[in-house]
Amino acid sequence: MYPQAHVQTDNGDAMEQKTKKVKKRAGKVIHSAVSSHAMEKAKEIRARYGPVIDYPVVLRILDDRRCIRYPVEIQFVVDGIEPGLFARTEPVSEDPADGYVISLHRHFEDRHDLLPALILYQSVLVNYGDLATATDAELFGSGVLGLDRDTYYAQIVALTDALWSD
Repeated sequence: MYPQAHVQTDNGDAMEQKTKKVKKRAGKVIHSAVSSHAMEKAKEIRARYGPVIDYPVVLRILDDRRCIRYPVEIQFVVDGIEPGLFARTEPVSEDPADGYVISLHRHFEDRHDLLPALILYQSVLVNYGDLATATDAELFGSGVLGLDRDTYYAQIVALTDALWSD
């Protein structure tokens, strides 16, 4: 059932109140479902693998199909990472079951303390594809790591800014 909004209409000299149905946009409904699922999945992962989610644990999470839908390979590159970003995530082929490659900027290769936050942010693209948004990435990553969303967001922004400020 759609929510109802009250609309005033002019009926000659008198004003009468009608009830109009307001449709929700399909995109909002779908996105809300993705966000909800991402938060629930994050809680589930944290309960299964937490409370300390370090780099070796993230690698185990990536191999667990209950957590991450498709196989993931992590690589470190310089070429192909657009300015202002820290990574790119791409499918190996047209078939998602063939897996994905998360390419992180080489700057982070030896920063195992930072990798969980960066990898989890990108992994929503593996689980949700083009339906995933930055908000979903923040909800998922912060939830798995047990961080406040704003704190997690600030960390991702600071790491990305530091990468490109040199």
